[in-house]
Amino acid sequence: MKISCLALGVNIMLASMASVANELTADQKAAEEASNAAVEAAVAAAAADAKANALAGDVKVKDVEEGTNLDQFGFGPALFVIAYSEEVLMDSKDVRLRGDGSISSSGSSYSTALGFEVHYGFSFANKVKCRTYRCENTSDYVESSGHTVSPFLGLYDVENGINGVVVGVVYGYWRGDGNYQNRTSLNVGVGYTVHKDRLVLGRGVKEGVAPPAGLVSEDYTERKDVDGITLMISASLGF
Repeated sequence: MKISCLALGVNIMLASMASVANELTADQKAAEEASNAAVEAAVAAAAADAKANALAGDVKVKDVEEGTNLDQFGFGPALFVIAYSEEVLMDSKDVRLRGDGSISSSGSSYSTALGFEVHYGFSFANKVKCRTYRCENTSDYVESSGHTVSPFLGLYDVENGINGVVVGVVYGYWRGDGNYQNRTSLNVGVGYTVHKDRLVLGRGVKEGVAPPAGLVSEDYTERKDVDGITLMISASLGF
């Protein structure tokens, strides 16, 4: 009788151990399946990213429609390269008589000046770069760019009032943020200029020619407004 009870106890113990082992095996199998699923999801995500990156070079930049939000004022420092319509002198001593009685002068028809320019840019050929290759939502826009053509007004020689004025046409290339704001632009323009109170040869006085009879040296020069053509280069901020 005792032997039967002992055998029964051993059988119960073995059955319990087998049940625990089966439960552990099922848990391990479930954990393994979950791990495999996570790996498959990661592989799929990596493949999607790779596809997006492969397509990004083709479609992450797109054209955007022109609109009033793309046209705006620009202002910034400018370099003016001036070609005067006549020779401009630095000082009256730059004019003197040669030994043969003719006039000699050492002025120049060209000059450079630093100043400022303002323009209203009419934008065209605008593009936007996107954070994702789909470029579907404005929230994806990270950088915009475009071209402008516009009239400009330039000012230079302003230490003692405004002495140099330029009006002309400017071309610019701009870059901004995803909202087409915070724009910077590099501009090149051509214009007509008037430079006030420049020292030039006096009336009737010409280089290489004897001055008119009775003309004194103080009359060899005079001051007047001189016009010319200007090449303008500027870097501007939009506002």
